[in-house]
Order: sequence, then C-alpha cells, then structure tokens
Amino acid sequence: MSGQAAKTVIATMNRIDRATKRTLRDRERKERPAARAKKPDTTVANAAKYDKLVENLTRAHCIKYARKDWNTIASLGLVEPAPRTHTKEQIARKKLARYEPGLIDALFGLGADRRRALAEAVLTAAKEDADLYNRGKRAAEAHNLDVNLASSVLAMDLSAIEQTLRINLDLEAITPALEGFAIAMPSSGRIIVYLDALELDAIPDEAIIAVDNERAGYAVMPMANIQEMHISNVCSITLRIGTEVLAVVGGDSVEVVTRCHLPGRTGEYEQHPVLYVRLPHAALSRMDLTRLEPVSCITALGGRLDWDASRGFAPIRIDDLRLTDPTPEAAPRQVA
Repeated sequence: MSGQAAKTVIATMNRIDRATKRTLRDRERKERPAARAKKPDTTVANAAKYDKLVENLTRAHCIKYARKDWNTIASLGLVEPAPRTHTKEQIARKKLARYEPGLIDALFGLGADRRRALAEAVLTAAKEDADLYNRGKRAAEAHNLDVNLASSVLAMDLSAIEQTLRINLDLEAITPALEGFAIAMPSSGRIIVYLDALELDAIPDEAIIAVDNERAGYAVMPMANIQEMHISNVCSITLRIGTEVLAVVGGDSVEVVTRCHLPGRTGEYEQHPVLYVRLPHAALSRMDLTRLEPVSCITALGGRLDWDASRGFAPIRIDDLRLTDPTPEAAPRQVA
C-alpha cells in the first residue's frame, strides 16, 4: 500500500520553540559560573539523574530486537487490565498501626520520627501500587490496540503503524534522546523513517559526578567529549527508532534518514540530513544491540555520515537514494 501520506509519530518543535530553548540554554550557561561559585556542590540524586540522562542519550538502542507476530496478536483477542490493588499500601499501613516505640526509641525520643517515616512509607507504597496498576493498564491498552490494528498493520497501513508505535514506544526512555520522527512509504514495502535528532547545543556540557554518599560535583566537559556524546546520541537513537519501526512493520528492512539543525555561516540554524542507514532484518536478528557501541554499529551497517571530532556533523548527500521527504502537511512541524 504505497502513496500514503507520511505519518508523524512524535512531532518536533517548531522554529520559535527551538530558538527559545536555545536561548534559555545559552542564558543558563552564562549564569552558571556565578551559581557554581555560590554552591559548587549538588546531591548524589542529581548525579544519578545525570547518569540516567546519559544512558537515555547514548544507550537508547540497547533493546532486544523482536519482530511482532501480528497473526498471533490478533488471535489472542482483547484483554482486561488487572484490577487495581492496594497490597503494598495495606502492608505499610499495618506497620504504621502496629508501631509502638521500643526502649531505644522511647529513651531517645525517636517515636515521632519513626512514625513520620512509617507514614511516608505508606504514601510511597500507595504510589507504587498506583504505578503498578497504571503500567498494567497501559500494557492492556497497548495489547488491545494492537489486536484491533493487526489486520491494518499487516496491510501496511501507515495510520495503523503510527498508532501502534505511539502507544507501544517507551516515550520516557526515548523522548530525551530526539526531537521527533515521521514514517513514510514512498513505494510499496519501502519504509523510510525521517528522524529529527537533538542539536549539539542540547547535549550536556558538564557532568555531575558523585563525590561521596551525599555530595556530587560538577565537571566541565571538553568540546571533543560533547561532540562524541552527540554522535553517540544520533547513532543510538537512529538504531532505536529504526529497530522499533522494523519490529512493527516487518519486511526485509527499513531506512532511516536522521536530520539535525546545524549552524550555518550566518549563524542561522538550518536542517540537514546527517546520517542515513538501512537496517536489515537479517542483520538485526543476529545482533545483540545491548552489547554494541552505537557508532561502530552504524558504521558496520554501512551508515552514511560525515562527522569529525573538531567540528561535529556536516550535511551528507542523499540525492542518489531516491528518497521522498514527508509532505509539509503530514511531516513533523516544519522548521528552517
């Protein structure tokens, strides 16, 4: 089924929003030295958040490639989410209700603090119960949507493919690593992913490193390290999105065109293709993406890119690939 309008799965920022965020990041960098002079340390929790961000940016591709079996999915039928329970909360409430200060607690006046901690544990347990229910509910909704869309996906209907990608993608993991992406089918069976990557300016330019069990410190990253994180991010999210799409649509392969906004000679940012790669089912079936470094993996797959540690990405030529860019009406919001 070719000739369908391209479908946006995650919409990119518009030109104004992108410029605004760039300005805010620039302002934060200029104000940072004064803020660091007043408070040079931060918390271990922030170091953990930084580590998680780096993982999302550069290890997004670390998933198991498993093609969806749409015939089996259709045969399973619809399911109901498991009923909501309050098991963890009830256990925590019983502990609070049964608490009586022991000799040590009574001697040192720790009873109030202990009750306060147990009360906080009740709130934490209630949240865990709610999170467990919500995860199950989302999984049931994703399954039911897949059941309803199975025949349309098998018929290569882009609207159905877009819907199942939207609900099945782990948005919490991938959203920090890209701006957005759209899918197109210029000819029967040929799937093109148009991915909009983060700008270099959006990559962290300082690290947060734990000092001890409570404190963490900031460390400025050299530009070469920022450039290396950027290429790792671009390659990683390219692999992740391409793999996710191929797992849904089936077929022999998908192609990914990754674009990025690069500063021009006048200082204005312009969108350019910076990476092209074809991801074959046969190759991905033999790979363990969780063990692979993203840049070398893209290189091994014959990816086309032009990158140098001193200047980062440069635009690549893709005229010979007979690609059809998504139409303005269907693509992610168009930017300069």
